[in-house]
Amino acid sequence: ERGEMIKTTPFEMVLIIRDNMNDIMNIRETLCRAQEEGISLSEYTLRRAIKSGAVPCRIVGRTYLISWSNIMRWLSCEDGADNTPVAEGIETGKKGIRRISL
Repeated sequence: ERGEMIKTTPFEMVLIIRDNMNDIMNIRETLCRAQEEGISLSEYTLRRAIKSGAVPCRIVGRTYLISWSNIMRWLSCEDGADNTPVAEGIETGKKGIRRISL
């Protein structure tokens, strides 16, 4: 009957949403998909990226839900790279090997 409420637990809701959205995965599933696509990504690196906010995710209970498009955006450095290259023609002011005293 239309309008009837269906009672579901939060976990069941996550399963329903994930069935409808194949690009939403937990950490283990994300790592498996990365491996299938030939992307070398460790669990430590992914968790560090999530914790730092570099990879946006949704936390449902104790489960981190990650969009595959967010992973690809992070890996392709669309929001900026982790390291900043030195522009050509700019002198860094450092010459040769630094001397140290023993």
